[in-house]
This record gives sequence, C-alpha cells and structure tokens, in this order.
Amino acid sequence: MDYKGFAMKEQNRIKELIVKQLLDKVSREELQEIENWCLQSEKNAALYNKVIKKEHIKASFDVYKALNTDAAFTKVIVPLGKQQRLISQLFKYAAVVILPLLLGLSIWLLSDVEHERLSVSDNIVPGSHKATVLLSNGTELELNNNYSMIVKDDNGKVVGKDSLSILAYNTVKTDALIYNTVKIPYGGEYQLQLNDGTRVWLNSGSVLKFPVNFTGDLREVFLKGEAYFKVAHNATKPFIVHTSHSNVKVFGTSFNVMSYADDKIEQVTLVEGSVGVELNGRQALIKPGEQAEINLYNSDMVVKKVETSLYISWVDGVFKFKNMTLKELSKKLARWYDIDFYFANNAVSEFPFTGRINRDADFTYFMRLIEKTTNVEVNIEGRSVLIKEIK
Repeated sequence: MDYKGFAMKEQNRIKELIVKQLLDKVSREELQEIENWCLQSEKNAALYNKVIKKEHIKASFDVYKALNTDAAFTKVIVPLGKQQRLISQLFKYAAVVILPLLLGLSIWLLSDVEHERLSVSDNIVPGSHKATVLLSNGTELELNNNYSMIVKDDNGKVVGKDSLSILAYNTVKTDALIYNTVKIPYGGEYQLQLNDGTRVWLNSGSVLKFPVNFTGDLREVFLKGEAYFKVAHNATKPFIVHTSHSNVKVFGTSFNVMSYADDKIEQVTLVEGSVGVELNGRQALIKPGEQAEINLYNSDMVVKKVETSLYISWVDGVFKFKNMTLKELSKKLARWYDIDFYFANNAVSEFPFTGRINRDADFTYFMRLIEKTTNVEVNIEGRSVLIKEIK
C-alpha cells in the first residue's frame, strides 16, 4: 500500500470537509468524518480547532456566504436591458471564481497552520564566524568578519592578525612564554593558525589556550570543547593537546578532539598520522580511522574503528549523523544554533537519526527533516525546542 499517497488523500479530504463546514454546506455524515479524524490523534484535534477558530479564515467565508448572487442579479441585471447578457456572464464568472479562491485560500491557511509549530524566530539562525580572544593582560577582543584586526601583546608588539576569519600567529618572534585564549560562543566557530603553522578549527562552545610563540621542547595547548587539528610536523617538538581528562601527543598529523564538560564521553578521532592518548598514566596509540573514546564516569578508554567523516564533517560545514540518538544530536544542534532542547520522555531522546545536512541549513527545515525520518513532533517556542513521540 502507498501509505504516503493514502495520507495525502486523507489530508486533502479533511481540508475539503472543513471548507464545506465553514460554508455551512457540510452534511451530518461529513461532520462525523471530521470528528473521527480529530479522534485519531491530539495533533489532528488541535489542528482542527486552530483552523476553525482563526478569525481571518472565518471572516473570508462569512463574506462569501453573505454574497447573494441571485438577488444581485435581479436587482442589477433587469434594469440594464441590452447589457443583460454581458453582466450575466460577469456574475456567473464571479460566482465560479470566488469559491475556488476561498477554497484555495483556506487550504493555504490550513497548510500554514500545520507548520505553525515550526515557525521560529528570526533569531534562530545557523552559527557563524565569531569568537573572542583573551590577551595575556586580560584584554578581550571581538573576532568576526573584520578583515583588519590586529592582535598585540602587552608591549604593543603585533602577535597575530585576523584575516578572512582566520586568526594567525605565524609572524610572532619572541622567546617569552605568553598565552592567549580564544573562546567560541554557542552559535560560533573560528579558525586559528598557531605560531608553528598548525591549523586549528574550533567548534561552538569551545575554548583554546595557547602560547603566542612555542618555546622549549614541547608545543602545548589546552582545550575545552571541540577542535580539529592539522599539526605542522616537527619531529623534535611533540605537539600536545591537554583536555580536562587526557593528553593527546602527536608530531604531525590530523585529528579531532571532542571534550565538552557536559558530555559523558571524550573522543579523539584520527584522520592521518599517529597519536598517543594518555589517561591516568596509561597510553593508547591510535591509527588513522580509529578513535579513542574515554568514558568520563569511570575513566575507561577504548580504541575502535570508526567512520571518521562522521566526526570531522563539521569542519567542512556539514552535519553528518549515523544512528545518533536525538539526545546526542540535540547537544550538537544546541551549541550550533544556540538554543535549548527538551524531550517529553527518556524514550524519545534515544530515537536514532541518520542524515546529512549543511550546517548553514535553515533551522525549521532541519526540524522538519527530523520529524519526517524519526516519527517525532517538534514544537518550538522562543529558543526552546520540545521533541515528543507521535503515537
């Protein structure tokens, strides 16, 4: 059976019956048909009540019902004599046209109401290039699309330049160990080029502390949140990423680290090269295509094969999910769109979602995609999103 076609046919039938009801032309059997449809689900009943109570819909149909074409014909046509035929045709045309127009209008409005749950504020937009940099003297500078931002140290010396949304420190020459910190708000992302040429992509809600110039035998940075690193090779100076739980040691490689404070796991995903993940005195070496996952509740670490594109697609401006629970997915979307998610119960939060969508996608469109593929209903109010199961 073509369930999609059947559902569309039923939907069009209900729209037609509601229009007839608004015109006072519905039969008792048809009213019963509407009632049965409303009893199928709370969603149907709520939709019906919204349409029936919309004042501008009712007003449109009241205008049509008040139009008595027979009386108008008698009053206007008879005195006109020779022009009777022409005017008669005009009135017939009006009678034929007005009803379809009202019908089309009502169906459009009804469709509009169907999507009313997903109408969102213009404030809910995809993330963009934005960040703040905290200098060693405590000064904070806003980073956005300002192509001429200059970052200076305490002595007024230029240590970094912000160009095309990339904050570059590759011109710094100093022996002093001076740290800067880049903070990415929810709804933001940014790129950073460190003094040694290493490229860093920082995701929403992340913080990276780093020296403006690497000195000594190690290149050390400190991360909270998520970042993708493309480390410049230097066999004599290992590059170390410190998180709140582990240390990731490399010489030159590409990898992703996800270590948010509100997550129950930490993940290090290797694209190329070789890295060692240290945890409580233990070290695990991972190869390209592998991931070290740390359970933050019991400090257990496992190494497993993964589809790396699922974990680094965000760098290329894409969300890619494969059987990810709505609970985990909502965390990523909450950071990117800077909103709050809620679930009607724990069961619905565990529903799996598989899909691929650009990170600059309209939020409403994304929510409709989730609805269609996951058997849930998404309700949005302000910057809060409630997800519940359709029963």
